[in-house]
Amino acid sequence: MASGVEINLSKRVWRHVIFWTAWVLGFTFIQSFGKPYPYYFGWFSYYMLTLPIFMAHTYLVAYVLIPKFLTNRLWPVFVLSFFGLLYGFSILELFLSNEFIFRWYPTGTLLLDNYLRPGNVIISGLGNLYIVLVFLATRTIRNWYLASNQKKMLEQEKLHRQIEDTISRVQPRMLLYAIDQIEQMVERGDPDVTVAIALTSELLSDIMMYHREAHPLFTTEVEMVKKLLALVSLFRKDPPEVDIFLSGDPGHIRGSIHVTVQLSGHGLPRI
Repeated sequence: MASGVEINLSKRVWRHVIFWTAWVLGFTFIQSFGKPYPYYFGWFSYYMLTLPIFMAHTYLVAYVLIPKFLTNRLWPVFVLSFFGLLYGFSILELFLSNEFIFRWYPTGTLLLDNYLRPGNVIISGLGNLYIVLVFLATRTIRNWYLASNQKKMLEQEKLHRQIEDTISRVQPRMLLYAIDQIEQMVERGDPDVTVAIALTSELLSDIMMYHREAHPLFTTEVEMVKKLLALVSLFRKDPPEVDIFLSGDPGHIRGSIHVTVQLSGHGLPRI
């Protein structure tokens, strides 16, 4: 149990490492494409140094705001908290990049004295919002994929149970017994082989219909027993003599019956 949790946690950590690595390298290449080599280093430094800000912003939205407020339909709290985080982390990103990164690393970005104006903060916040949306989209797609696979697995398990249930309803022992006896009738040229095949098919159909009923009648089971005995009479040279006695009104009796007939030491399959 503990090892399974540790494996899942390890996989989750690696997924996040791969995501953020791809984001840093991808946007470094996009920002520096076609420029001299120092710009690659400058933008790489920018994304690495601002990475904690982007990660904190993204995780607070994905793992705190959405599950605690959005999922619980606390719309005012979610909206205020969302824009508060967006504005606050945008200020942090602008301060760090303009006071440290852009002054010391070549990125081609103009330094502004009034970079913390509300307009600049909002524009920067929109850029920060992009990575939040990409992260949420990636997470949503993964959850959808896992849910889809889980649904397929449940459908396969349901189908497997239905197959097993169908096999149990078909009564394999009785079917194998009938097939074996019909094969012997064919070998000895018995003229009643077609009647035996038809009666076997009819009996199996009755059994399937019986199991589909929520409250099967007792008389239905009696009729199936009679058909089984009629089928046995075709298979054997010494047909059994069986008398079935019922008391009361069998048309209103609901339940189940299990019949086993012993003939010359050989047990017949049970319905």
